[in-house]
Amino acid sequence: MAFIGSLLSFTNGPKSKKQLLRHVVCFQFKEEVSQERRSQAIEDFLDLKNQIPEIKKFEGGEDISVEGLNQGFTHCYVLTFESEADRDIYIPHPAHIQLAEKNKPLMRDLIVIDFWGEE
Repeated sequence: MAFIGSLLSFTNGPKSKKQLLRHVVCFQFKEEVSQERRSQAIEDFLDLKNQIPEIKKFEGGEDISVEGLNQGFTHCYVLTFESEADRDIYIPHPAHIQLAEKNKPLMRDLIVIDFWGEE
């Protein structure tokens, strides 16, 4: 148990710094989805930052790792929120729901992970 506590301290950093919520979205498109449709889906996803003011930062892109450990995931994006409340506004936001409904049929797989990071 001491090791886990140490690991949590290490990954969360000093408590004196402001903590921000990171919302990580990784996905892979189905093979049959055209490059044009992929580009449009990503453009629409990135546009959420213009529609949902609770998103403080939005970054990411296509995988460029040389390690070969992506398990087929080709894209990864990190959305930053100041609080769980802000993230909880984003999740059911109409712009997010509309995007998810539009793009879900294009995805082979998707994973979402949230964690606390430093400012």
